[in-house]
Amino acid sequence: MFAILIHMKLFFTIIMCLVLTVFARAADSTAVSSDSADNDNFQRFSVLPFGAYTEETKIQYGAVFVLFFRPFQEGENISSMDFIARGTTRGQFQFQYAPNLWLFGDHLHIPAKLNLNKWQYSLFERGARGDFDRIDEYKSSFVYGKIPFEMNFGISNNIPLRYGVVLEGEARDNELGSDIPKNYQDGFYLGGGYLLVLDKKDNDNWPTKGYYASFEEIFFGGDFSYHTETLDARFYAPLFWETSIALGLYAKQSRGDNVPLGCLAGPDGTKRFRGVESGIWSDTQALIWQMEFRRPLFWRFAGVIFGEALQSAPYFSELFRRQVHYAVGFGGRLALNKSEKLHARGDLSLVDGKHIGITIDLRESF
Repeated sequence: MFAILIHMKLFFTIIMCLVLTVFARAADSTAVSSDSADNDNFQRFSVLPFGAYTEETKIQYGAVFVLFFRPFQEGENISSMDFIARGTTRGQFQFQYAPNLWLFGDHLHIPAKLNLNKWQYSLFERGARGDFDRIDEYKSSFVYGKIPFEMNFGISNNIPLRYGVVLEGEARDNELGSDIPKNYQDGFYLGGGYLLVLDKKDNDNWPTKGYYASFEEIFFGGDFSYHTETLDARFYAPLFWETSIALGLYAKQSRGDNVPLGCLAGPDGTKRFRGVESGIWSDTQALIWQMEFRRPLFWRFAGVIFGEALQSAPYFSELFRRQVHYAVGFGGRLALNKSEKLHARGDLSLVDGKHIGITIDLRESF
């Protein structure tokens, strides 16, 4: 049975890659500026469908549409907008909208995101000591949004420092019993805070050298009162034969008497510790280490090999004494915009040596 599941997953992943290839080529041939007199081949959009299979969602299907906006002046960053819609044969639906805007001569960066979800989730034992066995399942419908405003007004663009404010909020309806803890129940929260960013990557979508570090602290109110602190540090370096290495450290803590279930520190399953369900091994403190080797292959394709590790605990003093969960795997990349090095990605993970997971997403995990 285990072998059958693996073959089914690989089958759907191969089908997805073939479909992506066809649509990427079609989009590339049509996404050309109307100002042909200037021989300008600026790509305005990319579009692709996808499909996959996992035990959690069964057959998953959807589409991605990305818009690109020509910069106001030569040398400025290109703004974009991502639209992702997906559904499953279990009646789940998700819509994601993620504008990545560069304004005022790159002095203002807004990497926002909005999620609309109607999804079937698993309820896991809190903390890193739990296994893959779920306690229960529940349906949840929610609207989530996060808008960071990263600025460097008064600072030269040659200095990689940005500062700013961030807004985050969610309204959620969980179909769970009334006897569960308060942080598992539905409600809404809205928060605001500050952020600091050091960004010296050579490319936002496919970095091969440089570094990135950010820190943010957000205070929330509403049906839940708590605050979060998040540190995200990354390092990139070229190695040999066009191969580069990416190293990442992600740390988060959530403090408060009733931190909602979706805001605990832990893996998201797509970018931070791939191949697991969101919410597993979550607690008030979490550390995630990531390492990835990346290399272009041929035409629009690239490949990666990665390893990840996670620890979580209720207190920082216990963090390094808790169980370490790990994942190793490999993935394929398909360039949807070659000049911007924007990829669709599919990753296959082996988690703790016994769980196979597939991740399909847009842009790199870190």
